[in-house]
Amino acid sequence: MIRFKRPIEYELSPDTIEKGTHWLSVRLKNTGDDHLKNLNIKMHSLDSVHISFRNPNHYIYDLEPNEEKYFEVEVEANKTSHLYISIRGRKNGDHFHWDSGLIPEQVLGDPAEIERMFVLSPYSNIGGELEVEAVVKGLGDSNGLGLAFWAETPSGKFEELADIRTRKMSRGDETAYKAKLKPKEDGYYTVYVNLYDDHRNIARAYDTLYVVER
Repeated sequence: MIRFKRPIEYELSPDTIEKGTHWLSVRLKNTGDDHLKNLNIKMHSLDSVHISFRNPNHYIYDLEPNEEKYFEVEVEANKTSHLYISIRGRKNGDHFHWDSGLIPEQVLGDPAEIERMFVLSPYSNIGGELEVEAVVKGLGDSNGLGLAFWAETPSGKFEELADIRTRKMSRGDETAYKAKLKPKEDGYYTVYVNLYDDHRNIARAYDTLYVVER
């Protein structure tokens, strides 16, 4: 799928692979009016246990306006995860810093994935109540999976928010599941959701929020 974040159009293919070692092709196109030079490119995985890069770094000396270039990266794939691209370089002599959006990379073999997860508000007050939502997408048939929501507090403690059994799913089905968070401390919270097939963790996602005193 072709994606765009100014000034770069980007694509990672294929977007579905089997478990094991594979090569992915990265396409970058400069859609702006300025030369992009001395581009140090790095590939990232949100969870290197699920997908890791064997050669994450690449270099492009000059990407002219309307020019596109390709390169390949080797990955070790175990479970579905999200990837992204970061670029550091020069634009008109100034420092240039660009990060792509998250790119889902499906690894076949698991019955479902966490399509997206988010806290409905990135800010809250102590004593307030927030909803956390995770959307689970079926990649195959399943008779119900475990979905666990946890929060890491600013003091480093972990709190269980919800432990849910998903409904039966088939490939392409999507269902949203929610949990409640009532912050008791000020500072940054990290909220995690884990998807289990029996006792095997098959997907994980997280989001953050900042809590202040009233």
